[in-house]
Amino acid sequence: MQRAFPTSRTRTYRSLDGRWDFVPDPNDIGERDAYDDSFPDDHGGQYVPGTWNTTPDHYDHEGPAWYHRNFHLREPTDALLRFTAVAHEATVWVDGREVASHYGGYTPFRTHLSGLDAGTHDVTVRVDNSRTPHSLPLPDTDWFPYGGITREVFLETVPTCYLDDLTVRYRLDDDVATATAEVTIRNTGGASEGMVAVEIGDERVGEAVTVPSGESVHELELALDVDRWSLDDPTLYDVRATFSNETGVEDELRDRIGFREVEVTERSLLLNGEPVDVAGVNRHEDHPDWGHAVPPELMERDLDIIERLGCNTIRTSHYPNHPRFLDRCDERGILVLEEVPYWQYDADDFAREQVLERGERMLGEMIERDRHHPSVVAWSLHNECYNHQEGVADATRRLAEVARERDDSRPLTLASNTDWRGHEDRCLQYVDFVCLNAYWGWYRDDRNWDEFLEEVRDRHPGKPILVSEFGAGAIQNERTWDNQKWSETYQADLLERSIDTFEAAEYVTGWTVWQYCDTRTDPRKAMKRPKTKNNKGIVDEFRRPKEAYWRLQGLLDDEAN
Repeated sequence: MQRAFPTSRTRTYRSLDGRWDFVPDPNDIGERDAYDDSFPDDHGGQYVPGTWNTTPDHYDHEGPAWYHRNFHLREPTDALLRFTAVAHEATVWVDGREVASHYGGYTPFRTHLSGLDAGTHDVTVRVDNSRTPHSLPLPDTDWFPYGGITREVFLETVPTCYLDDLTVRYRLDDDVATATAEVTIRNTGGASEGMVAVEIGDERVGEAVTVPSGESVHELELALDVDRWSLDDPTLYDVRATFSNETGVEDELRDRIGFREVEVTERSLLLNGEPVDVAGVNRHEDHPDWGHAVPPELMERDLDIIERLGCNTIRTSHYPNHPRFLDRCDERGILVLEEVPYWQYDADDFAREQVLERGERMLGEMIERDRHHPSVVAWSLHNECYNHQEGVADATRRLAEVARERDDSRPLTLASNTDWRGHEDRCLQYVDFVCLNAYWGWYRDDRNWDEFLEEVRDRHPGKPILVSEFGAGAIQNERTWDNQKWSETYQADLLERSIDTFEAAEYVTGWTVWQYCDTRTDPRKAMKRPKTKNNKGIVDEFRRPKEAYWRLQGLLDDEAN
C-alpha cells in the first residue's frame, strides 16, 4: 500500500506490483526498435517495487532499461495509472500509446486513462537512471543512483466526474482551527450538478455546485476545536472530501492532518510556541537487498531503531522519502526535514535552465505530496551547494519563491558547508534558519567546533543554527589501540564531543548526525569509501549497531532523565 491508511472507499485499487518483464538497454535502442509496441522475446524479469541495481546481472547498470506487463479488465472503465516513484526518468505507454512522461526519481506521477475497454491491456515503461550535467542528482553524488520502478504502481478507477485534489490550509487561534479546503474536481463529461462536502474530524461543511466540463476548484471553510499535534501527543484528524449527486456519493478522497504551528526565532525552532531541542539522524532509503525500494517492514524497523536511540527528528537526505514513511512519522511524533536532491551544485550547473526547471518542479511536487504531514516541519532547498557564487544565490532565490508560493506555513532552510570551506554564504539570506554541515575531526582537524559556531553565528545573525551534518566514518567491528580514524571508538568519541559543544551553544537549536546507516555510494568513490559505502552510519547497512549508537543512546537517555 502506498499510504498507511485508505485514501478512498469509493474507488477500486488494483496493484500492478510484482514481476514485470525487463530488458536493460545499454545502447539505447529501445525506442528505435519500438519496445513499446513489441517487447523483446528474450526479456528477463524484475520485481516492482524494486531496483535492478541490487541484482547480480545489472548491479552497476546506469542508463535506460525497459519494463512491461499487462493487466485485464472485466468491464470498461476510466482509471488513473499511478506511479509512486520511478528512478529517475520515465516514459509510459499503454497499448502502444504514449500516455505519460516524468522526471524525478522520488516524487509520484499519474495519468488519466479514459475509456479503457474490457480485456487485456499492455503497460510499457522506459526507465533511465543516467546522470548527466542536467540531472538531479549530478554524476558525482555520494549515494548510489538506483534505477528502476522503485515504489508502488497501481490502477485506480474513477468516475467521469472525480475528485482530483484536496488541499487543506488552516490557521490556529489557541485550540480552534479555521480550515480552508480547496477541492479540485475534474469532469471528463458534460456539466454535472451535485454536492461537494468536506469533513475534518466530526465537523462537516458542504455546498451545492454545478461542475463544468474540465477542471474546477471549490473552496469550503470550517472551524473546529482541535488537540494540537506534538511530539508527545501526535493527534491526527481524518479529512474526507466527497462529491455526491442524486444517486449518492460519486467519489471520495481521504487524507490525514495534524494541527500545529511551526515558527523560528533567532535561537530556536518552535513547535506550538515551545522550543524544540532537535536530536536526530540523516536517513537515506538504502539497503543492500532493496536499494531505495525499502519495504514497509524495513521502514518500521528503522523507525523502531531511531526511536530506541532517543531521537525526535529525521532529515530525509537528500530527497523525499516514501510517503508511507512520513505517515508513520506523523503517527509516532517524529519531526522531518525534507529536501530535493540538489547536492553540491555550482553556478555553472544552475546556469543550465533545465537543471533549475527540474528542481523547481520537483520541489513543487514534494510540497504537493507532503503538505498535509504535520511531521514535516521545514523544506530544504539544497545541500552543500557553492553558496558563495552569485549564480547559486539567484537559483536559491527562485527556489525559495516557489516554496513560499506553494506553502507559507513552514520555514525554509538549506544545508550549507560554505562557511566550513572558508567562503561567505550568499544563499542563507533567503531561508529562515541555518542547516550547517561541517566535519571537524574527520576531513579537517585545524579548527574546533566552539570557535567555528561563533563565527557562523556572527556571519548570520538572527537565524538559529541546526547542525545538519557532522560525524566520522567507522567500519563495523574496527578496533585500534589508539582509536584511529575508521575505528568505532573514534567515531563515538567524535560524536560525543561534538554534541556536548552544540548543546552548550544557546543559538544551536539541535543536530542531526550524519548518518543513520551505512549506504552504498558511487563506485567512482571506492578509493575514498571502504566497501564502496559511506561508512558514517551509527548502524551499518544491515542495521547492526556500532559503538556510536550506544554512546548516543546513553547521552540522550541522560538528557531525558
